[in-house]
Parts: sequence; structure tokens; C-alpha cells
Amino acid sequence: MRGIPDSQIRLTPAWVCRMTLIGLQLNEHEQCIIDEQISLMLRAKQEVQRDKSEVAAESAVAKLTIQDHLREKVSECAGELEGMFDDFVTAGAKMTADWKPIAQIRGMNISPNMVGTIADVWKTKLAEFEQVLEGTDADLQEGYGHLSKNQIKQCVKFIEQVIADCGNYVQIKKVEPKPRAKKAASPEKLASKFKYLREFAELKLTSVAPAQLVGAGEAWLYDVKKRRLIHVMADAHLGTFSVKGSAIVGFDVTQTVQKTLRKPAEQLKEILTGGKPAARKVFKDIKATEIKFNGRGNDNLIILRAW
Repeated sequence: MRGIPDSQIRLTPAWVCRMTLIGLQLNEHEQCIIDEQISLMLRAKQEVQRDKSEVAAESAVAKLTIQDHLREKVSECAGELEGMFDDFVTAGAKMTADWKPIAQIRGMNISPNMVGTIADVWKTKLAEFEQVLEGTDADLQEGYGHLSKNQIKQCVKFIEQVIADCGNYVQIKKVEPKPRAKKAASPEKLASKFKYLREFAELKLTSVAPAQLVGAGEAWLYDVKKRRLIHVMADAHLGTFSVKGSAIVGFDVTQTVQKTLRKPAEQLKEILTGGKPAARKVFKDIKATEIKFNGRGNDNLIILRAW
């Protein structure tokens, strides 16, 4: 019943069930009606689950692979080149430097491995126009009768340019310098501006290096001024948190909380000497109001531990 959506809960049987818990005696007929109402609610839950599973199945089927996306881009590029050829013919079929098929291919950043597909289409088209020039096929002669012989020759030049540009594009991609991979900053550099307190003589506390916060999944901090113990937990999706400037980023805002300590010396000793589960239990048992942590470092913050 807990899994049924609130919109599917029927109030009348719900109130009757409540009344039976505090003493109402139902006769056989009334009990049958309540059982039927409960069955209807449970069936509604099953239908919702079935709908969700069907949607998930449809999504899985409809999900496109990387190859599918590449083919779509190639098809789009081929369509743009066909459009360019149509514009060329409409403009009188005069081959000039203004017609640049390679610019279209480069602009769409087509994978070099897929360019051959485009070239094959235009090779077929080239063979067709060469047949038109030969004049051996009556059907082709009729189909391209609206073009003069000189225009047909210009069309052949355009097609040859497309095929040549496909080959040139592949060669350009081979020698084109790849963008240099950005070097990942070291933990020490990322945490260089994080504000913290190195030592707190009163409780004999020494902070660990802020660099240990980078890539950690859990950490314990202590604000010596406010006597607050802070438990930092990484976001479940990210798995770890990091440091940006003077702030911790990538932590779980709901699970990361702080509590004010009444006996810091005793309570911090328990946190520092135990393992992860023991430290969590100690923190849980501290009877104090949980306060949200904004993630920012300050000059009163001791970094006790970080894993």
C-alpha cells in the first residue's frame, strides 16, 4: 500500500480502515466492499508500474548509438550537398570558385571514416552524367533535356569537385593537429587558496593538508571559534568532492551537516581515533541541532580527517 500514488488513495475506505483500528465492527457485506476497494487501489499501482516498464522498454529501443548519430550527420551533410547542387543547376550551372563543397563537409565536422559514403553517392551520379554526355541512353537524354551540353559538362565538373573534396577532407583530417589535452591541475594547486587553521594549541589539533580534500568522499572539519564539528559527505552521483578557491564543491548538501560540541576535547578524540563507521556513530549520537554547511573554508577551520 505504501507504493500506491497519493492520487490513487480512496478516502472513504481509508477512513473506514482507520475506524476499524479504533473499534468499529464491520459486517460481512461491509468487509467485502472494503476488500474490493483495496484490490482496486492495488491494481492501479500495478498498472502504473506496467506503464513505467513499457515506457522504459520503449526508451531503450529508441535510444540511438554513437554510430546512429554519425550516420544521421552524414545523411544531413549529403542532403546539404544535394541542395548545393540544385542551387548550382538553378543558377545556370556555371562552375566558379564560389561553390565549395569541402566547406560544407568541414563545417559539419563529418567523421573521416564516414566520408566515403558521401563520395560513393556522387560517384554514381558522375557515372549517370557521363552517360548523358555520351548520349547512349534515351531515357537519360529525355530526363536531362532541359540542360545544354555545356551545362552537363559543368555539372560533371561540380560532381568531380565534390568527390575530390571528400578525398581532400580525409587528408586534411589526418594532418590536422589535435587539440592539446588540458593538463589536470594537481590537488595541491586546486586547494592552494583554501582557508584553514594549521594548528589549534588549546586542543592540540593539527590540520591535515587541504589537498587531501580533493578527490575525497568524506571529511571531518572543526570550527574552533564556534565549536562546531562538520561532517562532509560527497554527492552520491559524483562520488567525491573537490576544492575550488576557498570552498569545497561537489558535496551532498543534505547529508553534510555540523553540530555544536559541548565537550570538544572528549568528542573530537573519539572522532580522531575511530574508523569511518565509528566516527559516524559518534557524530550521530551527539545531541545537538544539525546545521547546514555552506562549504566555505575560513581561518578558524581545522581539517581533522579526509578519506
